[in-house]
Amino acid sequence: MNNKAGLANKDQKYTLYFWLLLLLGIFLRCLLFGVVPGGINMDEAFAGYEAYSLLNYGTDSAGYHFPVYLVTWGSGMNALESYLMMPFIALFGLNSVTVRLPQLIVGILSLPVIYKLVSRLYNPKTGIIAMGLLTVCPWHIMMNRWGLESNLAPGMILFATFFLVKAFDNRFYLILSAFFYGLSLYAYATIWTIVPFILLFELAYLFYTRKIRFDISFIISAAVMLILALPLILFVMVNMGWINEIRTSFFSIPKMPVFRSNEVSLSNLGENLRYSLYVIFAQYDGLVHNGIAGFGTIGFITFIFSVFGCLVMFRNIRSSVKKDRRAFCADVITAVNLILPLFLGLTIQVNINRINVIFIPLIIAASLRFSEIDGKKMSYAFIGLYAALTIAFGVVYFTSYKDKVAESFGTGLKEALAEADGREGTVYLSYDIYHSQVLFYEKVPVNEYLDTVVYEEYPAVWLYPVTFSRYSFFVNLDDPDPSGTYILNNVVDASPLEAKGYKITRYGIYNVAYKN
Repeated sequence: MNNKAGLANKDQKYTLYFWLLLLLGIFLRCLLFGVVPGGINMDEAFAGYEAYSLLNYGTDSAGYHFPVYLVTWGSGMNALESYLMMPFIALFGLNSVTVRLPQLIVGILSLPVIYKLVSRLYNPKTGIIAMGLLTVCPWHIMMNRWGLESNLAPGMILFATFFLVKAFDNRFYLILSAFFYGLSLYAYATIWTIVPFILLFELAYLFYTRKIRFDISFIISAAVMLILALPLILFVMVNMGWINEIRTSFFSIPKMPVFRSNEVSLSNLGENLRYSLYVIFAQYDGLVHNGIAGFGTIGFITFIFSVFGCLVMFRNIRSSVKKDRRAFCADVITAVNLILPLFLGLTIQVNINRINVIFIPLIIAASLRFSEIDGKKMSYAFIGLYAALTIAFGVVYFTSYKDKVAESFGTGLKEALAEADGREGTVYLSYDIYHSQVLFYEKVPVNEYLDTVVYEEYPAVWLYPVTFSRYSFFVNLDDPDPSGTYILNNVVDASPLEAKGYKITRYGIYNVAYKN
């Protein structure tokens, strides 16, 4: 009776912790959502514009009907985020909130999912620790608040792993696992090189330990995975020149102006490895939109526990193999999801978002070591420490950070373009303004864009327009157009225009110059 009462009290305690952490996680991710960070990043702007164009005109900015991979900059962009944006844009219009909602929703859902996953693999205590570490994780909070398309990948892999583990009890969850593994391929092209191996190792191990078997659910799951992967297999074949591109009214498999297949290579293995280890250990890549120096990605304390957690993990695997080779060991699933992403760092030059699928497994590894801590005083000490760090992070993120990230998100461009909208003539834009941001804010009809765009160079890895519609990226301040409006980054010297009688108005990091 006492044991049952103790278990009931533990269940109630973990339920309370679960809801408190979920509420905290929602608060940290939703506070000033769409306002911090301000403006719009060039990549999320393009993803949003493509979603808007597909929704309203049926084609993307390259003229393809519902492509499996977006052309965008010239060398492509993952399509999943744009398709997930479309319902929100249809309901609430194209703005910074609607383009960020898919990432926010996936991020918030990741909190209960990591709890359920780790609880099933290990125990509720470890599950609640993993959820807590993810709730206050600086990397996770920051990426949930803007719409970089590749940042959907960690959530998709987490959901896929969760349903794979759920399939231990109900085989038909295997179908959902296959669905999310398939979706992950549309979230981030870089993981195409590791997802098949993750699946191969996991399935081989689960068959070996008799956690899954060859049955109708496995056959359906394999079919789902194949159906989802097939368009991307054809995409690779098209862009390797093996078959012609595929255009239909319902979907397209486009030929990229430039296919970046050479980015994945072992030719710079040593340099790539060194930089990967630097990014993982230093927890910063120099990109302000990916992290805040001093706070790290998962946090330095969490990372230390991750290292020791890996030792716990491999100790458990070794012990399990010695005891019974065919007995299931949960640490093998964690190890597969932790080790294989490391191979990304051997084949590409990484930054935080390029190796984003490694951070959730690192957090799970940290939870293994944290769960071995005994004593309430020690537990309360760590809770207090994390609370203090989270408050410090929040203070920086919601105050001074917005100024540091203003360049990356083009703060003030929306207002500057609105000023230009009220004036006739050509709008001249300085070099730092990306055409994706202009397309996003001005909602240029895609047919108008396609009919008027002139690129600096075509084909190219990065397509830079010289002009489209009424916008020109050729700025000559020595011989300005008196009927034009100039939008210049504040690092550009606007005094030549001012000397010629132009009025200068400041919006964020931009100056708008025009004649009265």
